[in-house]
Amino acid sequence: MDRWEVFLRTLGERISAASEKNLTARCWKLSTLLREIRTITKSNQAVLRTTFPPAHVVIEQLKRMGLIHSIKVQSPNDTELNDFLLLDMEAGKGETIYPLELLQAYLPDGVVCYFSAINYYELTTQVVAHHHVARLNPPRAKNSLATVDATKPAGEAVERNPLGTEIFHFEDVGYYLNKRDASLVPGIQFRVVSPRCWLRITTLEQTLLDALVQPVRCGGEAVALDAWETGVKQIDADRMGEHLAKIQRDDLDRRVGAVLEMIGANVAASTLGQRLNAVRDRLITEAIPEIPLLAGFEFLELNKTWKVRTP
Repeated sequence: MDRWEVFLRTLGERISAASEKNLTARCWKLSTLLREIRTITKSNQAVLRTTFPPAHVVIEQLKRMGLIHSIKVQSPNDTELNDFLLLDMEAGKGETIYPLELLQAYLPDGVVCYFSAINYYELTTQVVAHHHVARLNPPRAKNSLATVDATKPAGEAVERNPLGTEIFHFEDVGYYLNKRDASLVPGIQFRVVSPRCWLRITTLEQTLLDALVQPVRCGGEAVALDAWETGVKQIDADRMGEHLAKIQRDDLDRRVGAVLEMIGANVAASTLGQRLNAVRDRLITEAIPEIPLLAGFEFLELNKTWKVRTP
């Protein structure tokens, strides 16, 4: 069998379907595809031999064969950057690109979150203004939970741009990388978009919690509140309670209690309801600072039960 036939057959097997280990089989970051081609070449060296072209030459040949098409994105300084490749034995240049597929291809081990997750779960009708993928860092030591200053987003490194580190623009939308403390993101799952595209994404419940702590990255006040109005009808209250138990942030418990009361949701019969009841009982005797419903925002109304200022 011809060497190229062996290579293309092996490559075709690799890109035929996504999995938990390889989430994006169709859309690739250039550096990731180069590494994959080198792996294929090395594992089939007996057949391909050492004279088989290097990875960058292989990519150019695949482009000439019409098997790879460049996805043009803009770098943060507005210079053209062709850093993504659509690899599909049957794809044409006009193939539709799914924005979250680009995010996952950029950071294969990353977690799609914030406004991107809100959009995925259809929690708002507003057009997505920015997309987000997170790199999880090892947990930090927590401060005293009773004295957390929750008027500002906590648990994450301070970044100059409140949206995060801009990585590229695609179709006039900014894409951002965020560093997150792994202990604050217990709610992560895999979702299948298509046979060749999976996502590692925050759960619906985690996404709603994020909207309270990082509302700017979730689209702002209107989107965050809209997400809760829509999402509260879909949440697994037990799972949200489990997330909160792992996160262990007093300010977040109080915000959840306040927003559920504001919406009029009843979660009394759930793990979440039991947790919030315990928090509410404790607040009766504790003197703690008032906090806003959405971190970083200021509101005038005071929910005296949760000691949370609300819209």
